[in-house]
Amino acid sequence: MNEKGWLHRFSSGFLIGLGIVVPGISGGLIAMILGVYEPIIEIMAKPWENWRTNLKLLIPIILGAVGCLLLFGRALEYLFKSYPLLTLYFFFGLIIGSLPVAIKTANREGFISSNIFSFILGLGTFFLVVGFLKIGGVGNVFPENIIGTMLEGALVAVGLVIPGLSASFLLIAFGLYEKILSALVHFQFSILIPLSMGFIPAMLLVSKGIHWLFKYKYGHTSYVILGILIGSLFLAFPGWPNDLLSTVLGFYLFYVGLKLSSMFSKRVAIL
Repeated sequence: MNEKGWLHRFSSGFLIGLGIVVPGISGGLIAMILGVYEPIIEIMAKPWENWRTNLKLLIPIILGAVGCLLLFGRALEYLFKSYPLLTLYFFFGLIIGSLPVAIKTANREGFISSNIFSFILGLGTFFLVVGFLKIGGVGNVFPENIIGTMLEGALVAVGLVIPGLSASFLLIAFGLYEKILSALVHFQFSILIPLSMGFIPAMLLVSKGIHWLFKYKYGHTSYVILGILIGSLFLAFPGWPNDLLSTVLGFYLFYVGLKLSSMFSKRVAIL
């Protein structure tokens, strides 16, 4: 592995890390654009095959993602605690601004009419799952115990592995973002250990499934993902501001997020 390759993987990991901490940015989609998604998925699907080579590939990517978390984590925690509504409007702009790239990626192998049914399937399944999970408690999607935290870790894995989804935005949709961000930033091992117990097996399992689905059903799989993405937008919508100043600032930040997301997508596509 030459130095250029190591630096490329480290910087790729840093950009993928944005999908973990910054709502609206898809780590999986960034990995796909940078050309490291398929190698990572293949490693996750067959982790013990050529494990020494795989480890050399993954270490700089992991270090880059951790560096991103350490750099942006505390700032995002402060923003969500101090200005939750305005921060959410900014991130809504980011996720909506990324939709054209997600749609373009979904149509990479062409569009067929049956993709519409795949989109409806993804959207419907998302709301069915959310509704089923909410039966367990009033306003709570996951139970407040170790099993619930493991399920939250699995949710992070799903959002991180599937291109077009944002892990952090899914956490916002399920009301878990601030809890998990705080655990990562402050190294709360009572949360991080069960979280990883759900994250690691889910990462391996989802990677195997995605590897097969993208190989044989790329278009339909991509449109199911788009349906899930749109569903998460509806679920995470924070409501309308209740005064004029918040309304003006909210829509301005939404516009800034929209423009930044568009610029970021174009910039990453050039890399």
